[in-house]
Amino acid sequence: MSEGLDARAEIFKLARLLRRDPAALEYLEQVPSTDIRALREQVTDMLFTAHGHALSRLAAASKVLPVGLIAIIGERAFGPVLAARIAGMLEPSRAIDVAAKLPTSFLAEVAIDIDPRRASDVIAGIPPQQIAAVTRELVRREEHVTMGRFVGHLSDEAILAALEALDDRTLLRVGFVLEEKDRLDHIVSLLPERRLNGVTEAAAAANLWPEVLDLLAHLSKQRRSAVALSAAAISLDDAALARFAWAVIQEDAWDPLFEIAERMPEHELARFAGALADHLSNLDPADRERVLAHGQSAGILERLGPLRVALGSGP
Repeated sequence: MSEGLDARAEIFKLARLLRRDPAALEYLEQVPSTDIRALREQVTDMLFTAHGHALSRLAAASKVLPVGLIAIIGERAFGPVLAARIAGMLEPSRAIDVAAKLPTSFLAEVAIDIDPRRASDVIAGIPPQQIAAVTRELVRREEHVTMGRFVGHLSDEAILAALEALDDRTLLRVGFVLEEKDRLDHIVSLLPERRLNGVTEAAAAANLWPEVLDLLAHLSKQRRSAVALSAAAISLDDAALARFAWAVIQEDAWDPLFEIAERMPEHELARFAGALADHLSNLDPADRERVLAHGQSAGILERLGPLRVALGSGP
């Protein structure tokens, strides 16, 4: 996938950690995404190791207190930030019992500040119905980055519960900032066909085509085709198709596109190739040659009539 999309996703995550507007960090788009991620992880480590000795003493003291009392102290005295720092220091089974006694709104606030890496066993042990309740609250708050950090620590049962709590537009946005994107293919495999249609419809309605392209880039060929060839994708109107085509060009997302094109019906492929061709005048000759080379390598140019002509590869 394009480095630009990877960097943008990392900027969103860093901005959430720093409580900043992502627009204030746009200057980082020229920095490699791996460097932005490394910076984010360093900041997280610094936040969670500060006052570590004092926090570990608090966690140790909690062992002698009733679970209900710990929940009251956590909510009313510690607050969500301190509770998030301590969560990973507690015995997982005890932390899960405490979480069961806390209100959903407070758990959502804790989720925003917790480092899932340090509380993985706790997160994995929270019942799916409670995961769904917290997810609904995070959806309400538009905490896409927060939700994206937790998926890698959830069981399939909990993921399914969370997916039911996500609307299709939010699902796309969470997928874009997902921490473990190697799990995207498996997550999409859990979605019924109606959700694949919903994702495409949400992308068309909110112009979330970069998010779709990022999703496609992290899927297997089989799953990629299932998303791209869903009923909603096939029935895109010309305006939505044009916006999708422009996103492909802007994000340099030709490889997944050509793989999808191999399986597209001829009439839909012709429509999409025409939409792409309309935008190719915005590319300089070197970029057109690069796209042509991608198409030749994929063995798909013969089916891309208007696009092939626009690339200067004959009638």
